[in-house]
This record gives sequence, structure tokens and C-alpha cells, in this order.
Amino acid sequence: MEQTLIRKLIEEDIIDFNKLILKNYRLIGLTEIEAFVVIELHQQMRQGNTFLNPTKIAKNVTISKDELLEILDNLIKRQYLTIRLKKTKSGKETEIFHMDETIAKIISSYHKSMRDDIINQPKQYATNAEEIVDLIETQFQKQLTPLEIEIIQKWLDEDKFDILEIKNALLDAIKANKFSLSYVDGILVKRKAKSKNENKVNYDPGKSEALKNFFDSWDEK
Repeated sequence: MEQTLIRKLIEEDIIDFNKLILKNYRLIGLTEIEAFVVIELHQQMRQGNTFLNPTKIAKNVTISKDELLEILDNLIKRQYLTIRLKKTKSGKETEIFHMDETIAKIISSYHKSMRDDIINQPKQYATNAEEIVDLIETQFQKQLTPLEIEIIQKWLDEDKFDILEIKNALLDAIKANKFSLSYVDGILVKRKAKSKNENKVNYDPGKSEALKNFFDSWDEK
């Protein structure tokens, strides 16, 4: 779903594909020349040229055809570029290429960066509550209300969520594009309920009354 949305935003020029590649090519393992080849391939697609034409591409990026063929082969092997067969209206099959996997690699890189920012916070804080408040305000880009800060304190003091549980819930909320404390709270509540159900001890009616009382008291703990 996320990849489909990003691809649509690129197609509608809401996201600049060229800038996206130039900003992230090193993070996703591309060399500079490979990045320029990927940009040229995207330009060819925008013009409706979905058939791979090495001669034309080599001319536009000013490298030899042999060098380009080697780069294209590497891009295919490393799954940045995909070529598949598509039937035309006349029923004939023709080769087309796409770079959905390149977009997927950029999304994965952003997810890793977000996880590093959220889970592996380098800052030092006096309390866990202070760390969570600062983290959420940074990620949501807004100042939390006193009531929201009380909710965070409740997570730690009453609900006994550890800080990693809260960070993971926050990370999942951001991935879902939900920037609200109530959404994070909903994730925590659901996970707590699921964990409680998984750890629940079931009573077998065939067991003795004494054992039944033991299991009843266990569930109340």
C-alpha cells in the first residue's frame, strides 16, 4: 500500500523522483553513475518508453554502451530494475521495465532511519517520561498538552508499559501515518490484551475442585 502510494505521488509529480534518488542513492547502495542511469530510466518511462533501449540511454548519460549494459545487468541482479513481459492489444508480448523495487528500497531505508531515531535515541534524559514526551513531540512536530503528558505518565506508572513497548507502538503509528497519541494508546492497549490472552491459563473441567480454585485464583492475579 505504501509503495503504491509513493509511486502514484511520483507519477503525479507530487514527489520529485530525481531529487528522491539523488538524496538517497548512497543509502540504498547505488553508485553515482548508477543513480544517473536510474534517473534516465525513469525519464524514459515518463515519456512512455517502457522498452529498454541501451543505445539511447547510453547516449543520454554519456557512457559507453558496454558500460551501460554492465550497469543494467547489475541493477537487475541487485533488484533495482525489473524487466517483465506484457501483452499488447494485438496479443503480442513485449518487454517492459519498471523500478518499483528501487522505490521499495528507499521506503525501507526511511523506515530504518525512523527506527534508529525512535528506538536508539542518543539523548540522555532524567526520566523515561521525559524521553517519551520529547520523542513524541519531535515525531508529531507539535507540543503535547498536559492531558497527553498525563496519559504518557499513566502508561509508565499504572499500565507498566516499558519504554521499548511505547517506542515500538509510536514507530508503528508513524508508519501508518497516524500522528495522534490516541492511536499510539490504542496499539498499546490491543497488544496488552493480546499478550494477556496468550498467557491465560485455561481450566480443564475434568480436573479436581481444588485445582479449579487454583486456576481461578491464577486468572485473578
